[in-house]
Amino acid sequence: METNRILMKKIILSFAVVALLFSCTKKEQYYGTWSQYFYSPAFLNINQDSISLSNDGNLWNTYPVTIKNNSLTFLDHTFNTSFSGDSLVFEHLTFKKDTVAPLLEIELPKLVKYNFQEPNPKRELIYIKYGRVPNSNEYKLQLNDKYADISELIDYFYTSSDLSFHSIRKLVMICDKKAKMKDVESIFLEMIKMNTFAFYTVNHTEYQFVDNEIKQVYLSQKQQVFPINNENYKDSISDNLLNYSILEHLNAKNRQYIFLINNEFYVGKEKYTTNDFSKKIDSLVSKNVQFISLFDLNSDFEHYTIFNAILNDSYEKLYDSIAKQKHNTAYNQLTDDKKEEIMTFFPKRNIQNISIPHFLSFEEDPFENIEFPFKNIKDSIPDVYFEQMP
Repeated sequence: METNRILMKKIILSFAVVALLFSCTKKEQYYGTWSQYFYSPAFLNINQDSISLSNDGNLWNTYPVTIKNNSLTFLDHTFNTSFSGDSLVFEHLTFKKDTVAPLLEIELPKLVKYNFQEPNPKRELIYIKYGRVPNSNEYKLQLNDKYADISELIDYFYTSSDLSFHSIRKLVMICDKKAKMKDVESIFLEMIKMNTFAFYTVNHTEYQFVDNEIKQVYLSQKQQVFPINNENYKDSISDNLLNYSILEHLNAKNRQYIFLINNEFYVGKEKYTTNDFSKKIDSLVSKNVQFISLFDLNSDFEHYTIFNAILNDSYEKLYDSIAKQKHNTAYNQLTDDKKEEIMTFFPKRNIQNISIPHFLSFEEDPFENIEFPFKNIKDSIPDVYFEQMP
């Protein structure tokens, strides 16, 4: 009798081991990178306990995954799967095993302290990517599935679009956080040439399961390139874009220079920590100060993003406070008309997204017969900027 019990235990244990091995084998057939190129997500990279999603092979988001009963569970949802030959059928989409070789490696800033939003869905969004070429220290622009020169951006922007409606199109810039502003500035200067002054910079992406679809969301902040240029600073820029009316309303006594230099923050000539800079900007915004925010070319895109996020957040906090006082609701819950009404009290009449050398060029070589309203610019710039120059 005892012998039979021991034998039965061995048989049960053997079946358990076989079942475990079979289960592991079934799980392992999921492992690797899969693609189908037509729907979101275009790429899946599956490991034992995580799944990474991507729409382009450049940007990946990783989530915990459970593989069980011919299904994958992630994003708080269980997705049915099966195998057909060498293909993975995922929710009726057929994925093939693939080896992804992205043109660019892009690491986004992924800042958590600041307020970022999804780009305005009412706009037609044009996505451009700027990042590092794999296995090198070279940075390039990617348009669609190829490298491109900055000069190709204008044709890319207008391709397959009625020019009379191009103003509703907005650029979404997906840029590596270590990219130097000396390179990013070239994109801004091209945008001036294109009359494309409003754009979005992406902080991070995420995937959401909404309405039975996996949707990629870009969290970004809206930016504005100020439409003034000096043709002698960059010869390829048109000479007809100096916006006199905007310059006139900035010719005020209550303006304040703020600077990003060597990835550090300055108000006037005084350097601030990130937290103290944020508090100082809050105070100045509440006093209706007009800002001239300038960056040097040695700083990187990550600190540029923080620099602008602090300024944008200060306005959002002030607008939210006014909205709660006047309408007893949050600013982002207001109608567009009521938002516009609040903004009239503290308008964002600021010069942004211009480099220090570009701005200096106005004083050094002003436009003919135009009295440039910002005199003695050099006297306002921290000494550290000139110390870093060769």
